Amino acid sequence: MRALPAVPRRLRAIVAATALGTALIGGAQAAQASPAATAFTTASAVAAAPLCVTQNGIRYCEMPDIVGQRLGEARTTLGTYGFGFGVQHFVIDHICNHIGEVARQKPAATVGSVPRVLYPAGTSVEIWIWQLPSHPCP
Repeated sequence: MRALPAVPRRLRAIVAATALGTALIGGAQAAQASPAATAFTTASAVAAAPLCVTQNGIRYCEMPDIVGQRLGEARTTLGTYGFGFGVQHFVIDHICNHIGEVARQKPAATVGSVPRVLYPAGTSVEIWIWQLPSHPCP
């Protein structure tokens, strides 16, 4: 048996997301042909639990959209999906409508027109949090 060439992590995540999206659109049920095969979650389990797939022993999970969540809620959501907090940045909210909420995340929950992107479980998510400006709020 010939060994497969090394594939970058991001490409593996995109391939897994594509395969998973095809299975969900086609209405495939959870299946595992062999231990090395990909295991899919059922479409009914998507609402109750994070969407994850295991491929070649690596678990990939759907990246949640935490933009707009408070810091504690975002930390809980990421933990539920198997991700952790990375570097935290602060962005000034001049209108003062979103103080303490997540302004942006990296990696993003969606990439272009791909609604679900899977990343290796344990990936650290870099976040930007809205903070008070130096001037008084309007």
